[in-house]
Amino acid sequence: MMNLTKEYIEDFLDEFMLIEYKGRDHIIARAHFRETFNELIPKFFERKEEVLQTNVTELINENNLKNIVIIGAGYGGLTAALRLERLLKKHSFFKVHLIDKNPFHTIKTQLHEAAVRKTEVSIPLYKILKNRNIQFQLGEVENIDVENKTVQINDKLLPFLFLIIAIGSKVNYYNIPGMAEHSFALQSLHDADKIYEHISNVCATSASEKDESIRKNNLRFVIGGGGLSGVEFAGELADHTSKCVANFNIANNDVEIILIEAAKRLVPFMEESFSSRIEKKLIEKGIKVLTDLKIEQRTDDEIFLSNNSVIKSKNLIWTGGIRISDLIKRGGLKTSTVGRLIVDEYLQSESNKHIYAIGDSANAINPVTRKPVPAAAQFALQQGRLAAENIYAEIFGRVKKKYYPKVLGEVVSLGKHLAIGWLALPFLKKITFVGFLGRLLKTAIREKHIFLLRKESRNWITY
Repeated sequence: MMNLTKEYIEDFLDEFMLIEYKGRDHIIARAHFRETFNELIPKFFERKEEVLQTNVTELINENNLKNIVIIGAGYGGLTAALRLERLLKKHSFFKVHLIDKNPFHTIKTQLHEAAVRKTEVSIPLYKILKNRNIQFQLGEVENIDVENKTVQINDKLLPFLFLIIAIGSKVNYYNIPGMAEHSFALQSLHDADKIYEHISNVCATSASEKDESIRKNNLRFVIGGGGLSGVEFAGELADHTSKCVANFNIANNDVEIILIEAAKRLVPFMEESFSSRIEKKLIEKGIKVLTDLKIEQRTDDEIFLSNNSVIKSKNLIWTGGIRISDLIKRGGLKTSTVGRLIVDEYLQSESNKHIYAIGDSANAINPVTRKPVPAAAQFALQQGRLAAENIYAEIFGRVKKKYYPKVLGEVVSLGKHLAIGWLALPFLKKITFVGFLGRLLKTAIREKHIFLLRKESRNWITY
């Protein structure tokens, strides 16, 4: 009678798996529900060391299947970790691991403010992960072993069932001679702190400089790169130097800000009409804009341009490009020409279905435009949620969702009280903002990003 009951239960499991998971062979889900039956009606099962009766936790441990590892605590990585923790809350045999080299999350969209006004742009990770069943690993991943499904962090190996790569980006100097040695990057909180200290010292020391030519050279600030970061930094710097003039009694015409862009217009990823309006606003703020020019060499106090002109300045802030960590390529994964992991419509690696990539690390394609999705916080947040949900679906045999990026809008900050951009409306319409209203929209978008992290974390996050 007992054997007949067991057969009946196994037949029931077969039918349940077929209806719920579209197949009978999903090993993890089947083991989980067998365990559930074992708890609900233990008299029908004997706890023996048999293959079919193996505890699901032991099954997963034996195959290194229990860990889901996320590399990077940016917008995308944090969102993925928090969403996975919520989805897998009732499945204790899974453990979510989050790895980052810093114990804080940096609001990278506001780095230009920290570099000029020393505003707070970081959130301690303990505030976000509080009361969440997420294991944080402080350190930098040195290697991804795809074949053995492990990542090397510090001096230990961490096995994974699924891996999400959300590393972010690094500075790309494009092999310009002297650029790395004689310029300031703006990619991290440490970079922003260095720039802030440098600008403060320049303003203070220039006030006592009697030689006019030396004083003007000291107060000439050059931004290399007229993309989003360069434009926002230039606008913020223009506001700050006006205070520098007032506080240290420096003449207005002693300060000069020059923005250099290799493309024919600023922020080339935006519509041309927006680029023109941005350039006009920057010029109105006293910023000199040079487009269709490349920086070909940099020394300690000179910048050599492609039109054979030379700019004398010790203050070059480089925002001209980013590159992806070679960690992905070293792991033997299939990457694009710029080093991003090539992913399919589910954000899975085309060469390994146990690995996902999001944000700067992913070569995600917009199915409508057939172009790579740009690196932006709004897309990283969307991708983080989708990757988490697709991993959950993969584990339990459910249907995965395809990636369709949603463009909520684009806003460019041009100083403390000025911004320009647009916001998406229903029926493919949009509304544009210029001036103070644009700045309010920029603030609202920043707060929305924090709000979404609060929503996933279920903690009141402050910064």
